[in-house]
Amino acid sequence: MKLLKRIIVWSLIPIILELTGLFFIDKFYLGDNMDFNIKKVDISSKKSHAKIKVKVPEDAKNIKISHNGNYISYYENETIYVVNTDTNAKKEVDIDDGAKLSYYRWDLDSDVILMAEKFSRAGSSYLKFVAYDAKRDSITERKNDENQVLEILLPNSNYEVRNITFSGASNVTYVTSGSEGERSRIYRIDRMTKMNLIKFGGIQLGNISAINNSDGDQIVYEDRSSNRIRIGNYQDVIATGENAMHYLLGTDNNEQVYIGNGENDKINKIFIVDSNKIIRKTYQLPNYVNKNNIYILRDGRIYINDSQNNTVTELSTKKSVKYDGTLAGVYNYGVIGRDGNKILGSLFE
Repeated sequence: MKLLKRIIVWSLIPIILELTGLFFIDKFYLGDNMDFNIKKVDISSKKSHAKIKVKVPEDAKNIKISHNGNYISYYENETIYVVNTDTNAKKEVDIDDGAKLSYYRWDLDSDVILMAEKFSRAGSSYLKFVAYDAKRDSITERKNDENQVLEILLPNSNYEVRNITFSGASNVTYVTSGSEGERSRIYRIDRMTKMNLIKFGGIQLGNISAINNSDGDQIVYEDRSSNRIRIGNYQDVIATGENAMHYLLGTDNNEQVYIGNGENDKINKIFIVDSNKIIRKTYQLPNYVNKNNIYILRDGRIYINDSQNNTVTELSTKKSVKYDGTLAGVYNYGVIGRDGNKILGSLFE
């Protein structure tokens, strides 16, 4: 009996000590009103991209990079290749038999590629859309609400996809198709994969982008026939108050539109306009810059490429980064340059 009592006593001692310690922590260390802040850490955003070094074939075309630099892609021999920039592991994304790639683009904020494939059936030409998730290495065909593959009938076999743009939060995709000397078309595909044709009049269509405002997602596009930037289904004009040529440079995730003014595809002034068509900021550039050398990132940063000096400069801070070879892409954390058969990355400061 004495032995049993000793066992019980010695068993209770650590329990009592533990409870005493917890009481002390609660009463004197944490207190009655201790608050905790839990912060989510995005590990992927901490990844260093300074050592991006990927080999590509000499005849690789359409080199592009995902928004965070995790993957680069290129097109060769009817196939899209996707390379993990951390491991250099390469995946093939085959185009369906009987189809050809018309256009492809990385999503705004995920490691997903949307491909527009063109094919023929019964003498007519069609488009269909395939999404490739690089992280999961999976392919999904875009389907409509009846679970059928979404197809777009083209006016004729000469039509190709000219551009694909995404609205961001509302998850709407806009696709433009066209052919030399013929009227372009804009297709709107919503999150339920419902497709409709946007009516914008018989104009010469230029660049497109998209934003979201109180009226929902809105297409933004260049009207090259009248030298105007228009927004929405009602074709409202975004006015800058100047008579120079207007060029649509892009949009950001704050639903702002970036318009360049200049001439002959060269720009010396940039207007930042909100979703209500109010000019919020204007940048006067010291020299004319080719519109294709201006990059608008989703967070609103503006970068200008100087191909003669192999530098990319952020407009507001004037901070520059150098790259090797020819500039191949700009992403959230840096740039990539193509030097022969190598893709080399450089980080922003």
